[in-house]
Amino acid sequence: MARPLAQRGSAYMRAEQLVELLRPHLDPGITLSVRPFHALVMPPIAMRAVARSIPRGALCIFVKSAAKHLTRAHLAPLRKRGIIVAQDVVDMKLRHVRPELFDLLIAASLRGQQALRDLCADKGLSCPVELLHHHFDPRLQALTLPERPEFSCGYIGRPDNAMIPGAIRAEVETVDISVVEDFERALPRIGSFALHYGVRPESQTAHGVNRGYKPFTKGFTAAACNANILVNRDVDDAVEMLGADYPFLTDPTPESITETFRLAQDSYGGPLWRDALDRMEAMRATVEPAALARQLTEIITRAAPLG
Repeated sequence: MARPLAQRGSAYMRAEQLVELLRPHLDPGITLSVRPFHALVMPPIAMRAVARSIPRGALCIFVKSAAKHLTRAHLAPLRKRGIIVAQDVVDMKLRHVRPELFDLLIAASLRGQQALRDLCADKGLSCPVELLHHHFDPRLQALTLPERPEFSCGYIGRPDNAMIPGAIRAEVETVDISVVEDFERALPRIGSFALHYGVRPESQTAHGVNRGYKPFTKGFTAAACNANILVNRDVDDAVEMLGADYPFLTDPTPESITETFRLAQDSYGGPLWRDALDRMEAMRATVEPAALARQLTEIITRAAPLG
């Protein structure tokens, strides 16, 4: 995998962190490695040495913005060695994705996969689009989750990415996560909430080439904490992963959000709440390291004939 030079957020999680998570679950014949890369500081001629260090017929994945400024000249030495070239798009805006450069694309969400397929079709390209779900932060697995005798709700992330109506604002604790280091400090609080808050402003869920399709990481984080999530049904993969009848899906209006919040609050600990937790547990199983290792193995197997 080639990752951006700067180690931030999703780019780091889809490179070094993902590799460390998946290694123990992969067949011994599959080896993973990560290299920092930026096309502006790596002239095409220098790619010859890079290509020689990669086994013939391997799969080389450029993670997110590591593909920025990439040219056909950069990729030519790789292709001469039969190396299959892919981009892991993660949540990049569609207008920045150039499928014509790659043998395949990798999406981090179901909605993102469909959007990339539509993009390729619009460009008249037959580029395959694979799916590799995102994972939750592995540090969550080490948490000792507290007893939760009472209902509590928390929003984890940048405050400007949440839509919290005034009627419930005092009942939703905001844990500001703006940089990677914030997450480490916030871990005890993240594991304490019974309900995670994931309602985004409607403008962040509109479709089109000017937006990126995000993995459902807030849902995965909640599931890792044995918590439910309150989320608008238009958030990428919320319905696909939890089902259209998950009880705490809402519409991005103050009235609908408040009503769904009260439903979660009133049902806490009861049958409806426990049924919703079962959905969360099933979703978590799809993004556990062993499941992701199987997904990646299938991608590698299907990619082999492209070389």
